Amino acid sequence: MGDLMRKSTMGGVMLGGFGHKTLLVSALALSGPACLASGARPLITSPKNALVKALRRLESKRHREREGLMVCEGLRLVCDALEAGFEAETVLVAEPLLAEQPRLRRLLDQLAPGVVLLADEAVLAAASTTVTAQGIVGAVRMPPPVTQLPDGATFVLVLDNVQDPGNVGTLVRCAAGFGCDAVVSLGNCADVWGPKALRSAMGGTFRVPVVEASDWAELRESLTRNELRIYAADGGLAARDYATVDWRQPSAVIVGNEANGLSDAIRADVADGKIGVVCIPMAAELESLNAAMAGTVLLSECSRQRRESR
Repeated sequence: MGDLMRKSTMGGVMLGGFGHKTLLVSALALSGPACLASGARPLITSPKNALVKALRRLESKRHREREGLMVCEGLRLVCDALEAGFEAETVLVAEPLLAEQPRLRRLLDQLAPGVVLLADEAVLAAASTTVTAQGIVGAVRMPPPVTQLPDGATFVLVLDNVQDPGNVGTLVRCAAGFGCDAVVSLGNCADVWGPKALRSAMGGTFRVPVVEASDWAELRESLTRNELRIYAADGGLAARDYATVDWRQPSAVIVGNEANGLSDAIRADVADGKIGVVCIPMAAELESLNAAMAGTVLLSECSRQRRESR
């Protein structure tokens, strides 16, 4: 836990780094749970508080992996995480936000004593990774890494080295919204648990399994073993119009890197005929859509066909 365990005392509350369970313990909380609406919660007023610094360190993937925590910002993201059953280690929240959000009060009142602290505007701004603080920020425990496809998966999105966090989050959001059974993060993708990807996913990360894969050959074998037909999105001449594919069959869709497209290993399998390749026909003389937009179009068509076949 290293330097995250440095502690300072303010208002009878021990404020420190991230431990294995809860972050914060107050003398008041030790006597039993208190309703947030009662105002019986300590207030953090110093942007230099050790807890604020610990939250900001969760911007780094290295620190997220070391602590097993992600940072969630904003009313919707925090509520979505809690309602999906994710465990909050600590939450800083503005009192005015609590006063106007009964859904939030209900969720936070269910947390263990000492997890929730009130914070003023300056503290929330210092703890936030966004330009404008959103009134609430929390450290939430990440799930254990997933390395296998879910049993019975029939609709899978594969991200092939997609490196922009906004694109990754948008694609995860679309995968959840269009009914994918899993998203696979292949190779050097942006971290789905990073703040920008989480915000772009709008809660989708909490609703669809994200599988981590480093080797394409192993992933292709797993997809094939699960009897999924594999299609990579590419604008090459040999590509098939995506709308002519029968997506009602168990399928995996691959979206490539923003700048370089599909990785070399996947391109080799396309050339060898081991996997299919699809394109989105364009009316104008444009090279292609960006990764997030292309993935959205493909998943939308897949979902439409599968929905209509029921």
